[in-house]
Amino acid sequence: MSISIKFLKMSGAGNDFIMVDKRDRACSSNELQKEDIARLCRRGLSVGADGLIEITTTPGSHHVFAMKYFNSDGGPAGMCGNGARCICRFAVELGIVQQGDEFSFKSDAGSHLGLVTGESEARVWMTKPVLHFLKKEIRIGSAIQVGFADTGVPHAVVFTDNIEDSSFEKYASLLRSHSEFGEDGANVNWVEVQDDGSLKMRTFERGIEGETLACGTGAVASALIASERFDSVTLPVRIAVRSGLDLTVGKDSRGWWLQGEARIIYRAETVS
Repeated sequence: MSISIKFLKMSGAGNDFIMVDKRDRACSSNELQKEDIARLCRRGLSVGADGLIEITTTPGSHHVFAMKYFNSDGGPAGMCGNGARCICRFAVELGIVQQGDEFSFKSDAGSHLGLVTGESEARVWMTKPVLHFLKKEIRIGSAIQVGFADTGVPHAVVFTDNIEDSSFEKYASLLRSHSEFGEDGANVNWVEVQDDGSLKMRTFERGIEGETLACGTGAVASALIASERFDSVTLPVRIAVRSGLDLTVGKDSRGWWLQGEARIIYRAETVS
């Protein structure tokens, strides 16, 4: 059975998403199965995306909307930082919130504050990160020093002098499934600290099973661990991601925040 879907395509600093309005649950086309999402996200044969995000209502809640995130394999994930920034911009497009106003929304990881700071930029305050360890030696053919934090989803962080060497391609996919990170594994970030205290980052994402152009939760995990391990890294910190764009991660009285591009690419309708 084919499913007709109206959607927006959005980019969050290089992570791209299919954005679906599911506030009207009476719509007959709004029940997407795992295989439908995987098919829609498949590049070259359909829309193509790192994931699909649904915006829904939260009756009886102080949250103005809820976010449901699915990886490109169709499986759900608790949180996506760049996706959360995109859904904030999507909420402005739908008239749910206003640009420049702070608001609360929820994901499967918990409650968040959002702020659309410009036509193509947004900030979100993340759920409180859980730092599991700053540095531990893990052996995957070679001994690698790894930090580990959960910022809505689990992230392993490896610091290197050069993220362009072959170590990312050689080890990131192996580290992703290491038993140290539990049955579901973790996303993996290779991070290079720059002379000015900024960071460069590459990310291998589970559920996509490959490198992505950006990762918001990974940026927060990398900033958290880097600021604890290196005196030169202070908050807020600028993080250059694979797309060539920058994310900024900081911390204030309301917690850790993530800011960067949240841009509408196009509006369309597809039949899955």
